[in-house]
Amino acid sequence: MNRFLYLLENIDRRVIYLFVVGALLWPLLSKKPLQPAPMRSADSFFEVIESHTPKAGEIALISIDWGPSTIAENGSQTKVLIEHLFRKNIPFAVISITPYAAPFLESLPKEIAATLTDFPREYGKHWVNLGYQPNPTISIQGIAKSENLIQTLKTDASGTPLSEIPVMQGVRTLENIPLFVQVTGLVGTFNTWLQFLQRGEFRPIFLHGCTSITIPEAHIYLASGQIKGLYEGLAGAAAYEWLMSERFPGRAVGDALIQNTSLAIAQLLIITLIIIGNAGRLLRMITGRSQ
Repeated sequence: MNRFLYLLENIDRRVIYLFVVGALLWPLLSKKPLQPAPMRSADSFFEVIESHTPKAGEIALISIDWGPSTIAENGSQTKVLIEHLFRKNIPFAVISITPYAAPFLESLPKEIAATLTDFPREYGKHWVNLGYQPNPTISIQGIAKSENLIQTLKTDASGTPLSEIPVMQGVRTLENIPLFVQVTGLVGTFNTWLQFLQRGEFRPIFLHGCTSITIPEAHIYLASGQIKGLYEGLAGAAAYEWLMSERFPGRAVGDALIQNTSLAIAQLLIITLIIIGNAGRLLRMITGRSQ
């Protein structure tokens, strides 16, 4: 009996590693997600996009201000956002004030568009890549104050004049951009957009996606009403994907749901192992005293 309790208390770390690897791999291989915990902030984000109906000459603006280091969270957030915009037929432009994001401005919309065979989407007609904008404060102020955004921004990321891109026709001032979404893993970039992206009394509806470490800061803006919806790390993206699957039953299971399930099962396993280890020690102490 004591031998058994000793083993419970001293499980070989290699066995623990194998269990954790198995817990992480099972959802990734089976592609069967668990329902994530509901999140009011993600619900609000979803409802804003779901209820948004752009007028002629209006687009949404997405600032992808993240790089490879936060792709696990921000990448999943951006993908499901773009998918929702495509499915709702909301034209949009992608932009960034972070140089590391430039490749994702190009690749992510194309990747999502390729998966939506029932909703054909074309570059230039449904979205445009405005590229990386250096000097963030000056660039954002220029967008906010511009009387003709086509002349201010001039070309897309590949050098094509914006005057030749259909989705930009009719977009003249910030008032033609009623919806703004920023996704980032960096501190300070959202504040820059929030501070300067306004024109007189007009300010677009702000939505925000952040990594887990900046959630407390982001909630300040959510509580004040400055942002109308929030992605809270990977869990927020998973909650949003669940809403998407309910709204569009035929869609494929998203990366965030699978990854969130994998982490949840691994965390439950670790908690279980901690309980087992402590229970073994406690029982061994009790049996030792009784003898």
